[in-house]
Amino acid sequence: MNPSPAPDFALLSAVDITAFSGSLFTRANPLSATSFTNKIYEDMITFLNGRGMNTGLDLSAQLLTSSNFGTNWHIGINANDKIEVSSTHAFRIKYNSSSSLDGVTDVLGIGNSFVLYVGSATIGSPLLSFAATAPNEWLRGEIVSFSYIIEEIGGGGASFTWNFSGGAQDLIVACRARGNADIDDSIECLEAEDLAIHAGTDIRWMLDNNGHVKCSYASALNITWNNDEFRNRLGFKGNETIETVNLYSVITASHPCPGVLKPTRPYQSSHISIKNISQARRKISGGYTANYVGTYIITNLIYDLDARLDTVDLYRHFTNKFINFISEGERINFYQVWGDSRRALITEDVNTDQVAHDLIYTSSRNGYEGRIRASLITKDYDLIYPLSLRRRVPVKMKLEHL
Repeated sequence: MNPSPAPDFALLSAVDITAFSGSLFTRANPLSATSFTNKIYEDMITFLNGRGMNTGLDLSAQLLTSSNFGTNWHIGINANDKIEVSSTHAFRIKYNSSSSLDGVTDVLGIGNSFVLYVGSATIGSPLLSFAATAPNEWLRGEIVSFSYIIEEIGGGGASFTWNFSGGAQDLIVACRARGNADIDDSIECLEAEDLAIHAGTDIRWMLDNNGHVKCSYASALNITWNNDEFRNRLGFKGNETIETVNLYSVITASHPCPGVLKPTRPYQSSHISIKNISQARRKISGGYTANYVGTYIITNLIYDLDARLDTVDLYRHFTNKFINFISEGERINFYQVWGDSRRALITEDVNTDQVAHDLIYTSSRNGYEGRIRASLITKDYDLIYPLSLRRRVPVKMKLEHL
């Protein structure tokens, strides 16, 4: 369960790249719009990274590459929503607080003391006979880097340091290998197409914690934009400064991503309303007959939109770069906890076929965490400032669940 009682949230529209043509940008090679057979994506996260890492870069694969013992490793979310690390060899693990990596944090929730394996894995391969469960909550939000020390128990007493850098959308995405063919997998995405024409490089596309598109890359050339409209669709101006973070080049869009709204405050309220649709007729003899159509669940969301006198100004981003992507009936994703990109699940849908938590679903707070996949059914917005100061504006939305 997310430890914050008032977590950050975000609203993301669907992404339609149908209108783009020709070369989008160039590194060593140009990336053409024709590289994409899929033109419509669930949201910007799906478009940027397909909700997963490239083959060999997901955390399980990186852990195996880093190790000097164990023939197989796995990392994921167990049914209690804690990180579980498992191996073919007995081990213990702790956070490496002395790491020299920039931005390093205890992403997994392991802590500064060694966590010893307690038994066999509950997720991943049944051949993984030794598993350690993180005692603390894992980090929600963008990952920059982390470092852990892992030691073999018994036998040869080997040990190694497992470092992760280069960044990732969030821990859920970092644990997932793209191409796994589950319901959230999108093997065709910007990151995958960028990598396909630049073999031997490490390129990662993501949304940062402020709702800006970010690209981190190693062994790849800088971007030259060939399509201004596509560049603008991602929020880039074209003259962004390239930073170096842990030997990776990092470029972050100057503007918030169009179709993405990431306010600075938690939402004010969120409650459910229901439309129970049927066609009913009174019978002559008394009583009714009815033809049931469907039951439709609606999230009624109220939040504050940051404006000119706030820490960021999203007022005109909302009017010109966000709401035009989600007219009535259009797809919208409500990330109730930013940094947890799984689907929301109610506890009564937990059964022998679907555990309470995994890399696709979370039932935390009975469906009040994870993302809600919905259609927007609000038409009009009157962005009136409640006070004379133009600091923030309350916004109301109705999101009908899919």
